[in-house]
Amino acid sequence: MGTGSPGSLSLGLTRSPRAEAAVLLGRVLRAGAYSNVVLSGLGNDPDERLVRRLVYGTIRHLLRVDRLLAAASHRPLADIQPGLTDILRIGAWELRFGEGAQHAAVNEAVESAAAGFGKPAGGFVNAVLRNVQTRDENLPEGAAGRALELGVDPWIYQRLAAAWGELEAGGFLAASLSPAARTARLRSPTERSGTPIPGIAGAITVADDPAGSVLMDPSSVAVGLAVGIEMGMTVLDMAAAPGGKTLHLFDQLAGTGLLIAADRNRRRVASGRRRLQRHGAEIAWIVADGTEPPFQARSFDRVLLDAPCTGLGTLRRRPEIRHRLTPDSPGRASALQGRLLDAALKLVKPDGWVIYAACTVFPEETTELVAGRRAEPPHGLPGRPAGQGWLLGPHLNGSDGMFISLVRP
Repeated sequence: MGTGSPGSLSLGLTRSPRAEAAVLLGRVLRAGAYSNVVLSGLGNDPDERLVRRLVYGTIRHLLRVDRLLAAASHRPLADIQPGLTDILRIGAWELRFGEGAQHAAVNEAVESAAAGFGKPAGGFVNAVLRNVQTRDENLPEGAAGRALELGVDPWIYQRLAAAWGELEAGGFLAASLSPAARTARLRSPTERSGTPIPGIAGAITVADDPAGSVLMDPSSVAVGLAVGIEMGMTVLDMAAAPGGKTLHLFDQLAGTGLLIAADRNRRRVASGRRRLQRHGAEIAWIVADGTEPPFQARSFDRVLLDAPCTGLGTLRRRPEIRHRLTPDSPGRASALQGRLLDAALKLVKPDGWVIYAACTVFPEETTELVAGRRAEPPHGLPGRPAGQGWLLGPHLNGSDGMFISLVRP
């Protein structure tokens, strides 16, 4: 497998687990890949589980790992070859936050560095990691130190603490440092697979991929339930790709009414169509800009707007998001979300509503976005009220972070 490609990882590793983890870490941190995609081909043998744990753990604690390395090295991280930095990061995380054998962490890092960058690089890695092992970590006091403990830049912690209070902000971010359980949605109420998740009908925890189900986070299942489908309705999924929620709407309509899936990205539309076809769901897919939808006004009973967002609610599955956001990211996302919601409201019949959902928790993209509108929370879901909407999250009900609001025209 010399390249470490995700599609071949399940056939077994040809590098050591720690060397493979360093390669994959580099793809996420420098090539812009998503960790859940890069790691999707990993199997379940011990070495592949170790790779997954090393990559996810290093990304979650990257800020502290880099502080430790900066203190332990006489060379700034910016002056070290990127691939060598990846090796150091994996080793430092395992030494300070992992549960593996420390001698293996150092020895494999040294071997990987020597093999890839020459013998002097191996000596450098050995010296730095030995220093990491013995050096005290002095976190700053106050919000800056608390943010580092929680794996985020201070502005993220402070933004959430201002909205929720320090206790809940810390609870959400701490829960987001843990891996997500493997969950799915039963496509039929008669199926009896997995362990039911309380409060979200059809959502289950699974060990594998049982027949009659689709892998899905419980928060996404909750969004489909909040639509309030009735037989014969006309329904638009306005930003539908990749199609998981669309399939849930299709299952609830049970062959009645009309369901249209739209997305502005042609490639994602094609992928979503293929995905639903594999599940036996033939529906209309169109390429359309949600801010200027090509539909007649007041023509749908329900419009689902699962809005593009910063994705902070998905940190358990895509921990790198915390390192890609800037303080203006929520505001920029909110500007687009507001245009999409305004357009969606024009498409809803007078007695219908738009289901606004976003897998994030920043106020700009959630409570503030629907404030002052004819909006209300859905009923019957776990979580808690949040302004004129409802919040689910890893600290509340064990799901991804998700905001849902029913907005009337």
